[in-house]
Amino acid sequence: MIKPKPLIAEVVRIHEEEPSRYYKIRLDRSERTQPFSDEFISRIRTRVDSEWLNTYPEPEPVYEKCAAFLGQPRGRILFNNGSDQSIKSIFETYIEADDTILMHRPGYAMFPVYAKMFGAEAIYQDFDADLNFDYEGYVDRIDGNLRMAVLENPNGFIGAAPPEGILREFVRKCEAAGVICVVDEAYFFFHDITVADMIQTHENLIVVRTFSKAMGLAGLRAGYILSQEENINSLCKVKPMHELNALALMLIDELLDHTEEIFTFTKETRHCLQYLKDKFAEMGIETSRSVANFLAARLGVHFSGEQLSERLRNMGILLRRPFREEHLRQWTRIGTAPVEQLTPLLEMSKELVRLSKS
Repeated sequence: MIKPKPLIAEVVRIHEEEPSRYYKIRLDRSERTQPFSDEFISRIRTRVDSEWLNTYPEPEPVYEKCAAFLGQPRGRILFNNGSDQSIKSIFETYIEADDTILMHRPGYAMFPVYAKMFGAEAIYQDFDADLNFDYEGYVDRIDGNLRMAVLENPNGFIGAAPPEGILREFVRKCEAAGVICVVDEAYFFFHDITVADMIQTHENLIVVRTFSKAMGLAGLRAGYILSQEENINSLCKVKPMHELNALALMLIDELLDHTEEIFTFTKETRHCLQYLKDKFAEMGIETSRSVANFLAARLGVHFSGEQLSERLRNMGILLRRPFREEHLRQWTRIGTAPVEQLTPLLEMSKELVRLSKS
């Protein structure tokens, strides 16, 4: 057996085997659950021919179109194979052994994985058992002893976003301390508060986004980084030869020509999110202050989240397990979906609440 490097040997990855998730109601990973229009799918099918399969990708026209859509100069954008590769490229470019990185928990799992892989020390601040987070205290921890600080806007497990003033202070404090500032905006367009407008004046700021969430293209594994052009040039040095494949570029190109597919979905999602919050409130189930396409529900006060998940799985509805952190075990993240798809979840939850009181 070939032994890996010591740092890689220490990395722990969780492999969750599961049956196929296709053609089910997926409330477990905050994917798009509303289908694209038939017209959009038809246009994609019309464009796919052998040339797209036989030819190496040509991303530049899509870069230009994306830059215009985002209102950013072309030189400030770098496509990547999902947020994973974007985050890894930041570590590859800037992080060395024994660097210190400030993170929050819960947070996107790949940040601590890459910290371990590159020999960095991760220091954490946790959301408490009621899903409150001391954002001001988090900002106060930023000083010159850090190499990087990470903040999700909004949090990818709870859905709550930092107040805009504190978010911007986070960026300013990192800049003043010489700390790399990574703001993960995976759920942008559901939550339209962003720090992308600060890129021009803050050279340490890196914004990470994805095409998987509001853009609805989770199957493509596509994302992008926004930062000053000098930073993008540095990050380009570690990118693969081709940052996205030709089919991913085609679908992004088509979507940017028909942005109503995005904004119809985000509008419907806001409606479904509020509906889900209201229905849980009627049952006495507490939910998080989410601004994304999911929420965290405190099911564990009333019944087992695992029990609900198991019952729904038998109906072809996928629900995430409760949080792994012991102090958050009462909470379960639940994605939004069209109202009619949420009905079995809500009816089953109502029944379990009733049984818990009997």
